[in-house]
This record gives sequence, structure tokens and C-alpha cells, in this order.
Amino acid sequence: DFQTEILPRTIYVIIGFLLVQAIDNNISQPIISSKSVNSHPLEIFLVTLISGITFGIVGMIIAIPVFTMVKVILKEFFPNNKVVSVLTERI
Repeated sequence: DFQTEILPRTIYVIIGFLLVQAIDNNISQPIISSKSVNSHPLEIFLVTLISGITFGIVGMIIAIPVFTMVKVILKEFFPNNKVVSVLTERI
């Protein structure tokens, strides 16, 4: 019967999928990305969030590569700046 078996099971699967997706997007991905670009997971999360709000899906896709390029450029051109040295200490 659809209402007693299929519908509840479908709802459970959808809830499970959304829960796993939320954990992956908000916890796993920032940790994995932060290790590959030598940044703190909170930095990665905030950069992705801000770029997603500002530029949408495209911003979220290019956020981490652009952030890493900006960090390298800042380190090369402004090595004596206090803020830049704190942000780029792990590069």
C-alpha cells in the first residue's frame, strides 16, 4: 500500500539523503579542502559561504581556487604586511 509503506519509506530516504548531504557539505568538504590548500576549515567554509551568497553556484565552485591564488599573490607582493603574514603563515 502506498500510504502505509512506500510513502513513509520514501520520506525516510529523502531525510537521510538530506542529512548526509548536509554533513558532507558543511563538515567533510571544508576539512578535505583545507588540508589540500593549507587553510583552516573555517576559512574554507566562510569563503565558500560568502562567495555562494555573492556569486551563486559559480562562486561556490571557483571560491577555493581563487582564494588560494589571492593568498599566494598577497604573500608574494605584501610579505611584510601583518594581516597578510597571518593569513599566509601556512603557505
